[in-house]
Amino acid sequence: MTPSEHTTSGVDSASNSPMNFVSDDSNDVLTLPDLHFSYRKTSVALYIAFLIICNVLIPCLLFYLLQTFTKITTKELIGISSAALGLSSCFDAPFRLFRLVRSRTTYGPLGTDVWWHLDFVMWTYTFALLVFAFPLAIAPAIAFYNFFLMSTMMLVGPVGVVFIFSLIAYHYKWRLPVRCSSEPVGSLMKPAVFYCIEDVGAVDFMHGRKFRQRVHTRYDASPPFRQLMTELTVYWVICGAIYCGLTATVTWAATLNFAFGWVLGQFFIWAFLSWTGCHFLARRGLERERAYWDNRGRTLFKEKTGPGGINEGGEEEKPPKRSQSAPGIPHTNDGTTPDLKPAKSLDVPPSFKPKAERTEVV
Repeated sequence: MTPSEHTTSGVDSASNSPMNFVSDDSNDVLTLPDLHFSYRKTSVALYIAFLIICNVLIPCLLFYLLQTFTKITTKELIGISSAALGLSSCFDAPFRLFRLVRSRTTYGPLGTDVWWHLDFVMWTYTFALLVFAFPLAIAPAIAFYNFFLMSTMMLVGPVGVVFIFSLIAYHYKWRLPVRCSSEPVGSLMKPAVFYCIEDVGAVDFMHGRKFRQRVHTRYDASPPFRQLMTELTVYWVICGAIYCGLTATVTWAATLNFAFGWVLGQFFIWAFLSWTGCHFLARRGLERERAYWDNRGRTLFKEKTGPGGINEGGEEEKPPKRSQSAPGIPHTNDGTTPDLKPAKSLDVPPSFKPKAERTEVV
């Protein structure tokens, strides 16, 4: 699939899909492109540990130890904590930007090699960091200390606003006035979670442009996958609203000494609980996608086990060897194609034999 083949968003119409259909009377097989997403557990664990150390451990140690063993003022304490709280963003944001710009042709959005065409996640993260910086800079200067504790809410809130806007644009089929990741100007906007999956998988997990191609092809080919992207976007909007409400309540109802440690730790507790719910919804949605195609008489074949082509072991593996048979057609060890009976379709009478459909794997 070339970048120009997915310039129009496949909302619910097959005409926008970049799939190639092949008729075959011998079987009834549909192959959806696997996302081929894999990850290293140690790398993820180290990054989470880095975030916790920079955003919880160091600020809390500085705040409570300096408050206990020195005569430093509260204003100075908040100033020091503000500098410590923004430490992690001084590393991960520039590093991601460097990788996205330096290795543009490897990790960047499809359809453009202009260095300032950043992806959706980079623009959204930058916007959130700018809002996040306001309480860190203003609170110590004006001695408005509780406002400092609103900083994490200022990080989550703007992301939630962007997610809400994407849902509104998707519902009313608004066309993009600017590029959005691999989507050119004039494309129909998709739910924000779709862009997050595309960008994080391609850049942060280093799966590159081929991953971007697969996500777009999967989205255009499968209605249940599109539904899952919408549901997950709504889910994260709700989770973000809950976090902002809890943070505001603790910030203004509790004392500064209690709220300081609780608010910083609460962010990671919320992130873990929200991720758990997201994981459940994603697996349920991918299983629903398989059932959707089974109910339409399509035997769904994939290149890897596990919903969505996710490597359950967590470690990246070499791609499986492919025979010279067409993509999506199962084959035996000797290279021959087995005789498969087509699955029964729930949408047509038994007397009608539908034509086989198969998408080309990217």
